[in-house]
Amino acid sequence: MSKTMQKLVKSDFFWRFVGGFAIGAVGVVTLQPASAQHQSQPAPAAAVHPVR
Repeated sequence: MSKTMQKLVKSDFFWRFVGGFAIGAVGVVTLQPASAQHQSQPAPAAAVHPVR
């Protein structure tokens, strides 16, 4: 590993950035199934009336 990569991996910014992605991934996995409600039947189509 080059010295530049070692500095990047050891930097505080890198770990905060990675931690933000980890927290976001946990939030998406946790909250998405609760908000996704599957309908057993498709919704009826809206009636379309011609404009006069």
